[in-house]
Amino acid sequence: MVLLLSFDLPRNTKKERKQAAQYRKRLVELGFSMKHFSLYEREVLSVTTRDNLIRILQTEIPETGLITLYLLPDSVNDKQITILGAKQIHKSVGKPHLIVL
Repeated sequence: MVLLLSFDLPRNTKKERKQAAQYRKRLVELGFSMKHFSLYEREVLSVTTRDNLIRILQTEIPETGLITLYLLPDSVNDKQITILGAKQIHKSVGKPHLIVL
């Protein structure tokens, strides 16, 4: 299964931008990879791991932040379609279909 994490953190002040950058770095430390600027994903092999990640995410998000988590079964994640530009780095998680223009 894949844990898809979408977040919205304010970036109006220098302090908020710093907190947002630290949060994105923390997501990478937790094994997430960036899919888009505010969308990260991570493969999760057990319910225990998923629950531990959720607990960590709940305690470490900045006070004014918002996260939404989606738990995608492999059957859904394996059917994703990624369309990349000609100069985009080709990387994928799971077994998505890859279309290169």
